[in-house]
Amino acid sequence: MVNFMKSNELRKSFLDFFKSKGHTIVPSASLVPDNDPTLLFTNAGMNQFKDIFLGKGKRNFVRAVDTQKCMRVSGKHNDLEDVGKDTYHHTFFEMLGNWSFGDYYKKEAILWAWELLTTVWKLPKEKLYATVHNSDDEALVLWKETTDIDEKHILKFGDKENFWEMGAAGPCGPCSEIHIDRGEDACDKKWVRGHHCSVNGGCARYIELWNLVFIQYNRKEDGSLEPLPSRHVDTGMGFERIVSVVQGKKSNYDTNLFSPIISKIEELCGKKYQEETGMPMRVIADHIRALSFATADGVMPSNEGKGYVIRKILRRAIRYGKRLGFDSPFLHSIVDVLSETMGEVFPEIRERKEMIKGLILSEEESFFKTLNRGLEKLDDIVKIAAQSKNKTIDGESIFMLYDSLGLPIDFIENVAEDEGLKLDKKRFDELMEGQKERARANWKGEAFDFSVVSGKAVPTKYVGEEMPESKASIQWIVKNNSLVETAVENDDVVLIFDQTPFYAEKGGQIGDIGVVEKDEMRIAVANTKIFEDAVLHYGRIINGSFKKGDTVFLRVNQERKNAIARNHTATHLIHKALKNTVGSHAAQSGSLVGPERLRFDFTHSKALSKEEIEKIENEVNQIVLQNLPVQINCMSKEEAVQTGAVAIFEEKYGQVVRVVEVAGYSKELCGGTHVKRSGDIGLVKIVQETSISAGTRRIEALTGLNSLENYRDYFYKMKEISTLFNCAEEKILAKIALLQDNLRQKDKEIEEFKREAAKSGIEELFKKSIKVGEHEVIIERVNFEADAMLQAIDAFKAKVKSGYIFLISSPSEDKVAIAAGSTKSLMNIVKAGDIARETAKIVGGGGGGRPELAQAGGKDPSKIPEALEKAKEWLEVLKK
Repeated sequence: MVNFMKSNELRKSFLDFFKSKGHTIVPSASLVPDNDPTLLFTNAGMNQFKDIFLGKGKRNFVRAVDTQKCMRVSGKHNDLEDVGKDTYHHTFFEMLGNWSFGDYYKKEAILWAWELLTTVWKLPKEKLYATVHNSDDEALVLWKETTDIDEKHILKFGDKENFWEMGAAGPCGPCSEIHIDRGEDACDKKWVRGHHCSVNGGCARYIELWNLVFIQYNRKEDGSLEPLPSRHVDTGMGFERIVSVVQGKKSNYDTNLFSPIISKIEELCGKKYQEETGMPMRVIADHIRALSFATADGVMPSNEGKGYVIRKILRRAIRYGKRLGFDSPFLHSIVDVLSETMGEVFPEIRERKEMIKGLILSEEESFFKTLNRGLEKLDDIVKIAAQSKNKTIDGESIFMLYDSLGLPIDFIENVAEDEGLKLDKKRFDELMEGQKERARANWKGEAFDFSVVSGKAVPTKYVGEEMPESKASIQWIVKNNSLVETAVENDDVVLIFDQTPFYAEKGGQIGDIGVVEKDEMRIAVANTKIFEDAVLHYGRIINGSFKKGDTVFLRVNQERKNAIARNHTATHLIHKALKNTVGSHAAQSGSLVGPERLRFDFTHSKALSKEEIEKIENEVNQIVLQNLPVQINCMSKEEAVQTGAVAIFEEKYGQVVRVVEVAGYSKELCGGTHVKRSGDIGLVKIVQETSISAGTRRIEALTGLNSLENYRDYFYKMKEISTLFNCAEEKILAKIALLQDNLRQKDKEIEEFKREAAKSGIEELFKKSIKVGEHEVIIERVNFEADAMLQAIDAFKAKVKSGYIFLISSPSEDKVAIAAGSTKSLMNIVKAGDIARETAKIVGGGGGGRPELAQAGGKDPSKIPEALEKAKEWLEVLKK
């Protein structure tokens, strides 16, 4: 075998080998799939070339090679729950691949794969096996004639193992896989009766290294196959696996891809990577890679979609971190190591390192708070379930932990699994559905069933750039989620036209509104959306009737549309100024552009300072005053990015994109409506900056006349406040400061009064002390506040040599406060923490503390007499 190669050297060797064979090295696509709603994350190297295989796209090369960032955490390709249990499953991984788009085919693919593995990397030929589809005699012959593989090591298999398909219909073809025999010791199924190690036999002895897919057919809807006009090659090799093979490691986690990360985890937790710590450390090492790369590609933790998956991965890592003793944020501390080991190949990890660390830290802090709130309650529930006959956590408890305390359901499931308990998921699902029904009951609208028009509507031509109104023909009318020929007065309808000046909601910009007219008849359009390139006009017929095929007149509310355009261009200026002010990591993570205001979400770990907000406002308004032209051009995506245009992570783009440039200042890929010149925007004023989730901030801003209205509102309010305070406007703050000083002085006087009242009450309380042998004891219900109760305990302990005191009060109808204390001489015999804890249970609460001082609470004041009797039980201890 070749001398030991580090992972970076092996990756470079692969790319250089195929570059020498005429391949273009292409960069890895983002983990966020481009224009593919069928995928949550990029899960294979071929994803970025899917349009070529479908005959919908082209590139300026016919041979390509890359290393692709991949994640398999959803759908049928979901390895999340297996990660850590073995040594080879991963959430994030790299896929090495080479492609031919209608160029070379099976012969070259097989020959070069064998050359790289055996000549360059010098893997032992006698350990390698090749599989082919049982119908692919061409590949079988090529393996025999173009390589020196042992012919007995060429094996035939059926569709399950050796036929690749993109979906139920579409491009497909046979594949040839290369496997390696790692020896009998690698078998992980020795304990399975009747197991026999073999290729595709299901154990870890024979593992797949490389899959060579030969795309030569098209699967038709009826299931039949037809030859493709052009044949393609699509290969994939798991990088982590081939690194372990070349480096002679039995575990992927023993390679230099993971060993620096595991060393850092060992350093942080003070434990060594061994059997009992192995799984937690493998989970953390894997998950920090997934978290960092996904965050670098613009995925923000949230409660839905990609963001929810990332949050789930982070919380799983934290859960396993607790097994290593981590009780505070730790994941963010590992990012530096990842940046050092992979930042050269994937520069986004290095460039966005601080942003990644900030986001992970914020999310960790939030989840640790949640854990601390919920774990104590979860422990109680687990104990109860463990003592039950059916060893099941009931649905109500699961719902309470999830809904009230914020513990993720998968976290609860994992704890239950570890404790050998079952979950009543059926009842939990019923409670969740009830919650959803209550939410739906508050929704007055009616959902539109898009399947009604799916595949039927032709794309709508948008003419709104040139004209605010136009003629059009009604293509479809939808009423009550059914296609109809005619609709009449007061009907709520969704209309599709052949062309429209209405901009449909997308890219954060809300849809246009306006009217549809025919003679004296009218439809009020209240919203506009898009589906399968057809613009859906949501409206109500005010008068008259309309039928399919009618020629009508469409008129947009142009004043509103202009206001939206001002706000949309302003978001581009704010985005640019924001990056200039706080750094390039401040990437757009969402937006909402309406007529009244704009909302802009961005990645940043802390609140903007007053100075930063002012700097952004000043820069934006300088660009507005320069009245720069706003230019719109269409070009290829590659060309646009090369010219410096910013692509938004959440947006999906085709091969031809629309670039909006505020001349010499900002340039973004965008399909929305914009002003002609920056001066058309008017004054831009940021009115709010808040946090919307860990590591994500939100700016809200006004433009044009809305900014004027906002200023006018503040102007008149200042006049009113000036009149109320009877002072000049410039002296208002000084007047408020003076009033605050006066209030603070009054507060001090009130507190002094309370202390004097408490002192008097304490003196009366001491008169109720009883003597038990040589000990002083006070057990009383009082009307003290919590501070006064503690003050009384301190005074008691300072006054007497030996004794204990128990005080209980009811500050409100549903609240009980308890405080207890013991002198040092008695605290090991009568422990204040025990008294507080036991009495709190009686009044429906909990609490405790140290042997010399404790506090507790409850919610049932009617049980206070019983609690007092319970506290008196400790008198018997003293009598002994």
